[in-house]
Amino acid sequence: MRGLREGAAGGVPGRRGRPYVRRGRPALLVPAAVCALFALSPGPAAAADGDGALPAVSAVPPQGSGCVRPSPRKMTQVPWPQRYIAPSRAWDTTRGEGVTVAVVDTGVDAGHSPALAGRVVAGPDVTTGAAHAAGTDCVGHGTFVAGLIAAAELPGQGFAGVAPRARVLAVRVTDRDGAASADHVAAGIGAAVAGGARVVDVPLALPRGSAALTAAVRDAQRHGTLVVAPAYGEADPSASGDPDAPAPAAYPAALDGVLAVASLGPGGAPDQRAAPRTAPDIAAPGTAVMSVGPGGPGHFTGSGADLATGFVAGAAALVGAAHPESTPAQVRARLLATAYPMVTAGRPLVGAGTVDPSAAVSTPMPAGATPEAAAPPAPVALAARASHRGRGTAVAVAGGALGAALLTGFAAFTVTRARRRGWRPGV
Repeated sequence: MRGLREGAAGGVPGRRGRPYVRRGRPALLVPAAVCALFALSPGPAAAADGDGALPAVSAVPPQGSGCVRPSPRKMTQVPWPQRYIAPSRAWDTTRGEGVTVAVVDTGVDAGHSPALAGRVVAGPDVTTGAAHAAGTDCVGHGTFVAGLIAAAELPGQGFAGVAPRARVLAVRVTDRDGAASADHVAAGIGAAVAGGARVVDVPLALPRGSAALTAAVRDAQRHGTLVVAPAYGEADPSASGDPDAPAPAAYPAALDGVLAVASLGPGGAPDQRAAPRTAPDIAAPGTAVMSVGPGGPGHFTGSGADLATGFVAGAAALVGAAHPESTPAQVRARLLATAYPMVTAGRPLVGAGTVDPSAAVSTPMPAGATPEAAAPPAPVALAARASHRGRGTAVAVAGGALGAALLTGFAAFTVTRARRRGWRPGV
């Protein structure tokens, strides 16, 4: 589980505003002039009350200072992840009403954040056995993730969760040091299912699983609950001396049926790390993301695949609210089938692609479609031609004499996608 780092969000390019790169190589081989012509301009920098960067919480309690202190600063503009995946495009259909998302983590501060007020149920602390004890959060990590999922829109603030009217069930599975065991996570998933959660976000990447954890995930699926978890945690493969060494396996993400999430940076750049042993299913923003924290109304910042799970869990809540008859496998299939894939050399960069909440809610699926039938088609190299579920013509990559054809194809892609998303030219 990657710690939350200090930094500001904002001042980054809009969605698909720059070529995507992985290990220094361009994923979209588009001439710079064309990129400059169609690039989205950077959004305004995140504004905060007071001076300095937004504070950070850690994945573990602060050393020597007890619990994390409340943030004195509040963000006033829309952070980059909300502009990038645009969950608000789904809000005319649903904002997650009637769906409970469990956050199986460090607890969720239910009493001090106006953005979560009235929609957090304090579940148990499975490490102590205390019922209704997870409504506090000394570490702050669980509150941060809960905000990414379900923080309400507030006047004068740009930040909001993906499903701002979903309910949150807080379940604590960590000890005072922020550590968790596979068996405690298993008990937490069981408590979440018993509490009526339709989606369970476990923003933890454990190096080992257990029989109890495997059984808990299977039981969740039988009870109609989708489990979401990070595909990798804090450990950097380069720490072993081998920059190409795979990251350790991550549990519960490595288990069948769990939706494994990878992290994207501003503009959609994949996380710069060796391929993890646990293959990601889908990606979401995870670098310099913003959310609420414990103790007050202020905002914090952080990075990691553990945080990216909040955006995917929120999107799952929107799907669950819009399609209440869906099984966990069908919700999972819908998220994967509607993800936006970016490919290089004919291979997807990260799983099925980037989560797209609006498409996941609104895209018609074939009657009686199975998860396999609804899976996204194999991406085609951009050097030829590709399409994404009828969303427009992709960029035809060429050079020299084919520059004019590239410009025309890119313009057609842009205009088609703009029309489908309801954009209109200025008058």
